[in-house]
Amino acid sequence: MTLRRLALSGSSLTSSWRAPVLAFLAGLLSATALPPWSFPLGVFGFSLFFFLIYRTKTIKKGILFVWIFSFGYHLFGLQWISNALLIDSEQFAWLLPFSLIGIPALLAIIPSLIMPILCKILIPPFWFPILASTLWTLSEYLRGHLFSGFPWNLPAYMLSFSDSIIQTASIVGAYGLSWLLILFTAGTTLLFTKEFWHLPYYRVFLTSLVLVPFALWFYGANRLSKNPTELNSNYIIRLVQGNVPQKEKWSPEFRLRNIEKYIALSKIEGAQDSQRAIFKKPNLIIWPETAIPGLIAKDDNLRNRIGYLLKKEMHLITGAPSLSQAETNQPLNSVFVLTAEGKITSRYDKAHLVPFGEYVPFKSWLPFPKLVTKFPDFKAGPGLTSIKLPTVGYISPLVCFEIIFPGKVIMADPKKRPSLLINLTNDAWFGKSAGPYQHLQHARLRAIEEGIPLIRVANTGISASFDPLGRKLSEIALGKTGYVDQDLIKPLSSKTLYSKIGDRIYLLTTTIILFITLLGKLFLNSRSFKIHK
Repeated sequence: MTLRRLALSGSSLTSSWRAPVLAFLAGLLSATALPPWSFPLGVFGFSLFFFLIYRTKTIKKGILFVWIFSFGYHLFGLQWISNALLIDSEQFAWLLPFSLIGIPALLAIIPSLIMPILCKILIPPFWFPILASTLWTLSEYLRGHLFSGFPWNLPAYMLSFSDSIIQTASIVGAYGLSWLLILFTAGTTLLFTKEFWHLPYYRVFLTSLVLVPFALWFYGANRLSKNPTELNSNYIIRLVQGNVPQKEKWSPEFRLRNIEKYIALSKIEGAQDSQRAIFKKPNLIIWPETAIPGLIAKDDNLRNRIGYLLKKEMHLITGAPSLSQAETNQPLNSVFVLTAEGKITSRYDKAHLVPFGEYVPFKSWLPFPKLVTKFPDFKAGPGLTSIKLPTVGYISPLVCFEIIFPGKVIMADPKKRPSLLINLTNDAWFGKSAGPYQHLQHARLRAIEEGIPLIRVANTGISASFDPLGRKLSEIALGKTGYVDQDLIKPLSSKTLYSKIGDRIYLLTTTIILFITLLGKLFLNSRSFKIHK
């Protein structure tokens, strides 16, 4: 059946019960394009969704279809969150319905309040994909900033399968890359509308549609070929993955055993999972988030024990809790830099806390406990910082999901621009689910956006290193105990465009498109905008 014939028969898809079912299935299909499944054809779930919206004439139905699609998208893409509740199932099992159903349902509200505009406003066919991509990514942007923000699984991450295509993030960031992807998928929607094939410019549109992914690939391939990975083989960084089960992590009876595991992995001479011909001792050792389940700042014996494995001018970076200096004495999720003398030279306190994980928002109203029950609500640190290390230069330490926020991984001070991003995390909460794989790709995209290499060290996967173009150089797989030695990776010689201006390009483009749409609605003849037959 030709596209034209499909277009003529397509209206039956939006009738009666079929439309809600198709919206849900389209959401599920779209989520399969996300890591770790990375099914490229899954992106066309968005095309089916936009076709439904294109044929929907009422705001009421539009809200319903958008919500159902978004619910299906997040239901499949975020099902891994429930794994965290199974760690202590006796206490948290009752929250499973909220995690499995409630979170996707809540996240689906934002686009359902924005996207239905497409169902009411009359626009010419060529403008439909432009406005559709703008409204969808606007809803994603709001999701990433409202109520602490949760920009997880943006459409941009569907392109993680291609090192070349994803390079465009160095110009427009994750939101801009999402806009381009949705523009393409919404554009394919018109191929299945009978109105499109009667337009005099449909051949031009088809050509432009094909050129979008080709242009992205060409730019990325050219960028990769001109920027080979540069390494400093005289400086070695060791990534240590202890693979400590979450149930044992905070248990007093396992505390010393777990610390000794990290120490043993750190002092092994020789490289593991490395192609280095000559083994060298590491200059910098990195342990993951809360690798030390205690107050290291107040434990002289432990710091000295750690210092014994370090040689002169060596450093160790580890995650550990600490206490605020305020009267409240609240716990902090911190990163420490230690020397061979057992001294703490630098500390970073996590600034962007995980709701319901490290604190409970609206605590007086919500009866939910937080997952980290060993401490009261954590206190947020003052903000991003840069820590200077010999040879390395400045580093930007980021804890757990702080790495998922585009444009918010380095401090604004240009004099302290980091040459290395270090992400310490503990993904043991989520087992062998999709969560750790998705988290890894979020971190990778930050490296591409900023043009800065990334070292990611996890308690139990996935630990990895990436060059400033997001090429993976080393990895410790999910659920594996071990370490890997990585040569110091050099950053790009100049800032990326995104690093210079952030999301300004995306926000400016969004503003212009919405302004033009408003002008068209207010001043142009409504007959020229009519698309619904």
